[in-house]
Amino acid sequence: MAQKDIEDMLDHLRSIKSGGDLNSDKINQIETLEMELRFLRTFTKYNHVLLPDSLVGITKKAKLVVEMLHTVFDGMPVECKTNLNLERLVSHLMEFVEDNTSSRFNYELNDSDLSEYLEFLNMSLNDSPRYLDKSDPLLRKGKVRFWKQLKFIHQKMKFLRYLYDTEMNGCVDHEKLKGLRTRIQFMADKVGQFCLALRLHEDVDDNIESKPPFLLCLVVLVELEMKNIFLSELKTSKLPQSKIFECMVLPPGFSHQLYNLLMYLRKQKRKGFHSDLSAQNIDVAIEFLLLFLGDESDHVIHGTMMNEVLEKAGSLVGDILCAIQRLSPSTIIKDDASEINLWSIQISEKAENLKAQLEEYYKSLTFIPSQFPTAGGLSFLDSLLRKLNEMSRSESGLDFMMKPHIVILETELLYLTSIFKDVVKVHHEDEILKDLKRRTINLAYEAEVAIDRILSRYNPLLHVFCSLPTILNEIKIISVEVKGKWSDNLALKPCSMVEPSKHQPIQHSDLIYDEEIVGFHNDMKRIIQNLIQGANEVDVVPIVGMGGQGKTTCARKVYSSEIIVSNFDVRAWCIISQTYNRRELLQEIFSQVTGSKDKGDKDDILADELRRSLMGKRYLIVLDDMWDGIAWDDLRLCFPDSGNRSRIVVTTRLEKVGEHVKRYTDLYFLPFLTPEESCRLLHKKVFQKDDCPPELQDVSQAVAKRCKGLPLVIVLVAGIIKKKKMEASWWHEVKKSLLSCLGDSEGYGLSTMKLSYDNLPDYLRPCLLYMGMFPEDARIPASKLISLWIAEGFVQNIESGRLEEAAEEYLMDLIRSNVVMVSRTRYNGKVKDCLVHDVVLHFCLEKSKEEKFMQPVKGNSSHFQPSEWNESRVSFNFTYDFQFASADSKARNPFHQHLRSLITNNRGITSEWNLLRLLKVLDLSSLNVNYFSLVRLKPLIHLKYLAISADEIDFHSEPYLPHLETLIVKYVIRHSVLPSIFLKFEKLRHVEISDAVFDLENDKLRNFEESSKLENLRVLRKLSFRIDQADSLDVLLRRFPNLQELDIFFWDNEDSAEFFLKLESLTKLQTFRLSFQWPQIVSELHLPSNLKKLVLVSTQIESTISVIRDLPCLECLQLRSSNFAQSKEWCLSDITFHKLKFLKLMRLSISRWDALEESFPQLETLVFKECYKLEEIPTSFADIPTLKQIKLINCMNKSLEASAVKIKEEVVDIEGCDRIDITIRVSRNKHLCSIFELSTCI
Repeated sequence: MAQKDIEDMLDHLRSIKSGGDLNSDKINQIETLEMELRFLRTFTKYNHVLLPDSLVGITKKAKLVVEMLHTVFDGMPVECKTNLNLERLVSHLMEFVEDNTSSRFNYELNDSDLSEYLEFLNMSLNDSPRYLDKSDPLLRKGKVRFWKQLKFIHQKMKFLRYLYDTEMNGCVDHEKLKGLRTRIQFMADKVGQFCLALRLHEDVDDNIESKPPFLLCLVVLVELEMKNIFLSELKTSKLPQSKIFECMVLPPGFSHQLYNLLMYLRKQKRKGFHSDLSAQNIDVAIEFLLLFLGDESDHVIHGTMMNEVLEKAGSLVGDILCAIQRLSPSTIIKDDASEINLWSIQISEKAENLKAQLEEYYKSLTFIPSQFPTAGGLSFLDSLLRKLNEMSRSESGLDFMMKPHIVILETELLYLTSIFKDVVKVHHEDEILKDLKRRTINLAYEAEVAIDRILSRYNPLLHVFCSLPTILNEIKIISVEVKGKWSDNLALKPCSMVEPSKHQPIQHSDLIYDEEIVGFHNDMKRIIQNLIQGANEVDVVPIVGMGGQGKTTCARKVYSSEIIVSNFDVRAWCIISQTYNRRELLQEIFSQVTGSKDKGDKDDILADELRRSLMGKRYLIVLDDMWDGIAWDDLRLCFPDSGNRSRIVVTTRLEKVGEHVKRYTDLYFLPFLTPEESCRLLHKKVFQKDDCPPELQDVSQAVAKRCKGLPLVIVLVAGIIKKKKMEASWWHEVKKSLLSCLGDSEGYGLSTMKLSYDNLPDYLRPCLLYMGMFPEDARIPASKLISLWIAEGFVQNIESGRLEEAAEEYLMDLIRSNVVMVSRTRYNGKVKDCLVHDVVLHFCLEKSKEEKFMQPVKGNSSHFQPSEWNESRVSFNFTYDFQFASADSKARNPFHQHLRSLITNNRGITSEWNLLRLLKVLDLSSLNVNYFSLVRLKPLIHLKYLAISADEIDFHSEPYLPHLETLIVKYVIRHSVLPSIFLKFEKLRHVEISDAVFDLENDKLRNFEESSKLENLRVLRKLSFRIDQADSLDVLLRRFPNLQELDIFFWDNEDSAEFFLKLESLTKLQTFRLSFQWPQIVSELHLPSNLKKLVLVSTQIESTISVIRDLPCLECLQLRSSNFAQSKEWCLSDITFHKLKFLKLMRLSISRWDALEESFPQLETLVFKECYKLEEIPTSFADIPTLKQIKLINCMNKSLEASAVKIKEEVVDIEGCDRIDITIRVSRNKHLCSIFELSTCI
């Protein structure tokens, strides 16, 4: 075999060197050859550490050695040449490589082999500096510390080998050295793998620089076991070296390396260990040690005690290492069951002793509680109870360690929550019970923070041994007090709070309220007169009034009036607000004026482009809610004066701002509503289309009078009253409450808002306060708001499958209470976007500050002082990027330690993500980055909602973010490749990733097909597939059985003749969007029968129309960029869409459309967009009794417009009513309708 040949060659080379007469170059060649031969000798004999990839490197080494042999002996005297058969050596090396195609882990060496193995490895370590000195200088650069560590390890191993051979082996019972031998061989094997990687340039789990500290950690484990043996078995030893163990100093970073070793061992254990009591004991010990060693906060234990505790932890880790190495079923070492049990019992006892020592110390510390919000406290308790129940059923080692605390906490909170809910039902107003409820909610928040910090390994032992026990004791005391109070049969005093909503069925038909306003008619006439008459020069019309007085409503009505639309060439509406960004304002106005977005030019260039685009046109610009004259100064030069009576309307609360912007027209001060107008508006908002009953006339007039002529106050009061609108006693109760709110008019809106808030059910209050997380005047997508509420835990305990429906009902309750307004609706009347009045927003911010519910941060990030705040939610709206304080910040209570939600609304933040370990919500979508890797978020194990914006997104191949429910990735330029690990995010509910591609090609193990199902996933948008992957799609989508909305784009289909798609398995699918890169014939399309909305892009209509008409529940149909193979005429003949309510045709190539009214018996809205060739709408549409709206957007065809008008006129002539509304928009001004236009949209 090669071993003897190598030894003979090494002996021969030594004799050559000793013979002298060699020059320095030849000596260097010989020494290098010796080094390579020693390397081969080590790993050809002790080859159990070889990995499959190492064999390639060994082969190259063997060939290199052969070349070196010939080089060394070339030109040497005959007497120096070897008699060895070099070809035989090469042959033996090749045979070795071929015979060792698999590694032999857990191979146990005998004592003599182990000693020799250590000696060989020491030689390899000693050779390493010499080897790398001859290698790449870039690798050698800056490696002084690296070599010092290797030298130290080399010395340590040499000494340990000496002790084992001379002092222990043969002096201590062989059985008692089992653990030591296992530690030594494990250490040796890892050193061997390190030497292999170093010499063969192999890829290793960590880079080479990080390996020496890990190896040193293994050396320490051997030292600790030797110390234990010396103290227990060799107390009488006179060996001077044994004294070294009496005062061991652990190396820097020892705890971190122990943690890495434990993570490795845990992974190895899971590969082969049977699940039994022994394995569970080891699991619990591992999780406890990981908890202690993985703590990245500043340890409260220091000095001698820390050294002592780490020694015990190291000894325990060594025992766990031995158990896993020796007792795994895959090992060739076979131990009986009794020895397995003995190992696990010893590990368990050591772990309990160490735990007891740490517990005694941590219990001596003082727990200082924080202040948390009480809004929505009962909803939070429900959310926490669900979490506790899930943890109590978990079998993980970490949850198992906390289980005693979890069980007690769940039991106590269940009892208290049921009592507090009963208190709410009977309107109990006892102050003591209210205080006990507040304390319970605060302690429940503390408990969740403590549990989450334990799970995220941030100062975990402090919370296990100090915080949680203290919290539990306090909750037990409260439980006793509550039980006594509740059983005393206190007199129940009714209070004025309205009974919590019963979740009425959602009514969508009246979400967009009638825009007929009460009062202001004369004001509107005067404002319109100022806009269309007067000076030819550009003029400003300032409208001044207090918050909630109706400035925006009045301006909106003027802006949308027919006379204004016809008098101006272009119009634009822009909201200024208190905090504004000049560039964003310019972009908004520019996009409305030109119908296109800017090209990313600088502010001054954009301002000039806007000015040039307005030149020569008669324009109307509305600047709503201006707070500062500086905003006007930033914009006024963009508005040219062409002498054509262009106008600018400015609404403001401040008279000084009106004076600043004024030119020719005087300030218009909006009056308050008269008592009669106030009463009419109140009746309209409470009773809508019904009349006020006679018995309520007097009290309703009294209530209206208390509203002081402020429209917003009237609307808020109406929201309170209409819950019990037919009860006179309730009207009187509200009137009495309004009397207590008397004050100046400016503050009256906030006082009324407080009354509205107090009358909201407890579970709706945090939902309303959450609106403060968004900027002023922001249009908030309902789907985003609902996902955020769910992630925050605001939605009460209901079936998991109905969370979105329940959250939608919450939103409807807020809308019915008139504290949230609808901005836009979908085709079916459901809310698409919502917003809140700035008075409501101001109240939310003030109440949030009082409750410590959330903190908005605006302006310059340099003014941000996070150490001063304790709020768990923050929304950022910075001028410049912000970076959190680093981990070594000296702040007493670092801001990031308690942060649960972070939303950016303007600029983004840069941060060390591992600092934000308690985050549940992270929205970074306001700032686009070039590249983002989700692995950066791996420490954020509690994250439920994630939204980011990046050109390129990288998913990681290992499981992480176990609680993620919503994932939104915007503006991706390159394909976002989703590996099969994506299907491990079992709690996902909403996924929207631009250009997302499942990695089906590299799924050789069929992980997608075999993965568990994502039962909770409801929305999956913007998936991309190559056209030839359509066959694999069905297998993938079966992983999402409860999907309700799906959006798929197929690309690379230019040469695809046919297309087949089957989606019948998605029985709950309601919305489906199917798009193609190029026009596509859809030969076969199987859709679920309950589909309600269908969007088809770039399809051939003839191939799909038969499928569409057979969908019995279809309500909304959109055909975009679709074509006809045979002609430019679309004839529906006898095809009927029985339940279709909304039809949108966009960029269709047809010129004629032939359809009867029978084809659309329930159609309500008909939309044409960019259908340039279509000549007319079939006149039969006038006979559809349900038709309410026709929209023509950028169609540029006068005959099409005329046909729409003709249908409208025919309906008026026949039915005598004007039930069809016609909207016509032209391309020169894409946004003719203001952002407040309350029209049905998709």
